[in-house]
Amino acid sequence: MASTDKVKKLLAKINSQATRLEIVNAMIEIEASSSDIQQRLKEILLLAVRTLGVETSFIVSYNKESKTPYEFSASNAPVQFEDKTLVRDVCENIIKTQKPVIINDTRLHKRLRRCNIRNIIALPLIFGKEPVGVFMVMNKHKHLFKKRDLLVFTMICRFTAIAIEHARRNRELEEKDSELSTIYAVDRIRDTIKDFNTMMDAILQEITHRINAKLAFFLLYNRKTNKTELKVSGKLKSSTFVHNNANQIYEISRQTLNKGELTEFKNVNKDILLAMCTPIVVSDDTMGVFGVINPDSATGFSDTDKNLLNAIAKQTDSAVFADMEKNELKNAFQRYVSPEVIEEILAEPDKNYMKTDKRTMTVLFSDLRGFTAMSEKLEPEQVVEMLNEHFEVMSEIILKNRGTLDKFVGDEIMALFGAPVYTESHALKAIKTALEMQKAQDELSKKFKKKFGVDVEVGIGINTGDMVVGNIGCKQRMDYTVIGDSVNTAARLCSSAKSGQILISEATHAEVKKLVKVQELEPITVKGKSKPLHIYNVVGLNK
Repeated sequence: MASTDKVKKLLAKINSQATRLEIVNAMIEIEASSSDIQQRLKEILLLAVRTLGVETSFIVSYNKESKTPYEFSASNAPVQFEDKTLVRDVCENIIKTQKPVIINDTRLHKRLRRCNIRNIIALPLIFGKEPVGVFMVMNKHKHLFKKRDLLVFTMICRFTAIAIEHARRNRELEEKDSELSTIYAVDRIRDTIKDFNTMMDAILQEITHRINAKLAFFLLYNRKTNKTELKVSGKLKSSTFVHNNANQIYEISRQTLNKGELTEFKNVNKDILLAMCTPIVVSDDTMGVFGVINPDSATGFSDTDKNLLNAIAKQTDSAVFADMEKNELKNAFQRYVSPEVIEEILAEPDKNYMKTDKRTMTVLFSDLRGFTAMSEKLEPEQVVEMLNEHFEVMSEIILKNRGTLDKFVGDEIMALFGAPVYTESHALKAIKTALEMQKAQDELSKKFKKKFGVDVEVGIGINTGDMVVGNIGCKQRMDYTVIGDSVNTAARLCSSAKSGQILISEATHAEVKKLVKVQELEPITVKGKSKPLHIYNVVGLNK
């Protein structure tokens, strides 16, 4: 009899070990069969149902960082368990204690009986020392849960915890990889496309591609000027969708800026069912918002999408800032220099062209001879017409020769050579400009004589020397100009020049004497100078 009992126990032990081996082999096959975590969990559930002989089984994943820490990950039932509050309470208890719940008789548990649960085993899914979920099986077909069932179920739970954690780690790696590849893509766009509008359109297209949204947009707001600019991916501002929803886009952007963090908006109107926006701060006065509208996914924007939008915003804020600086430079210099010189300025973004600086330059003054007497003979409208045409022609010549148009004062023009972009041949450029100005004025004089009956001629003065150049003025008004004694000398030379003359100083002549034909004139005495000035009248250029 004793030997028979030993044989039975031995057979039971062998059968138990065989069952465990079958489970191990089954779990290895499950792991090899699919890399998709949902498919893997479903197969694990079927294994648990088959091995333990139960009606219902489901897995709840746990993430303490999430707003909804408990999520149904898999179930063998066609619908989720109806009493979700019960499931959450059971899960909270198990996660807190990290101990299994085994109930073979639920007659004393009204909530369980109400859900038609006769018996239940629920185990925590632990990876390392951290809980990653809860596995529940209930309603064993025959008999009650035994110790053997608990041992088998524990094996399955260990494998499940590993599967969930590995899937979570893989998902994190994929998200990081996606984030990095997105950052690299945006960096490539930013580095290869120089035009800001083209670059922003490419970045917005990249956003819609990465996040799979119907539309991506960028809104830039300047608090100082109260100016708002909207850019939209792949669509014109006049598109039907944008036109119909512009006010809503402005409003969700405003709320995002006020909140100062990534914000989601649901059911904004019949067109915008879901939107997500994140702010960027470009400067004290300028802020921006990147946004996406209506994801393709029925589940909405994922955590990965949120991370990607934030990453893109961080990578792009420097490009927005750089474009603002470019625009400031363009606005500052477009009145003074040619587009070609502006492009040279923009090509050196690290150089502060507005900063005041002392350097050797050449300055040119020109004014009309007999302007006061002429003004008395003509109607004011005629005077303005004549001045405007004179300034237009002279300005084109100055800018063409890389001069900087400083200002108009009455009938006088002031121009700089050697700033903001420095050139060694600034004196020669100033003289070439003056010769072209005199030639052009000869043609204008014929025209004005015929039209208005007046003679209009020009005198020009040029000087080279040290002067301070830069943005000079006060908070209310700043102008890019030059100051210094050398500037005053050029103005005095202009006042002394007769009609058709180009008077240059000794300093300017020293720079160009081998290149320019001149007539040396008698020295002149000018205001502010104790000694007479040696001057030269430019006749032309040496071949």
